[in-house]
Amino acid sequence: MENQMPFQLPTYNGYTIDKRLRQFRKVAHEAHEAHGEFPGIEFIEFNSKKGQELLAEIQEYFDFLWEE
Repeated sequence: MENQMPFQLPTYNGYTIDKRLRQFRKVAHEAHEAHGEFPGIEFIEFNSKKGQELLAEIQEYFDFLWEE
């Protein structure tokens, strides 16, 4: 068995970019004081409005994600 380094997903502006699941993910490490919410994970689908905005921002930096 070969000793391989685990693959690390790219990140942008605090979001992890997962091409396979077509999602951006961000883990909140602190509670949101204004809303009294507990830490959690934010999921943004690539095909959502916010996902499309993030994809447009990162396209030039992460072209390799869309290469086949």
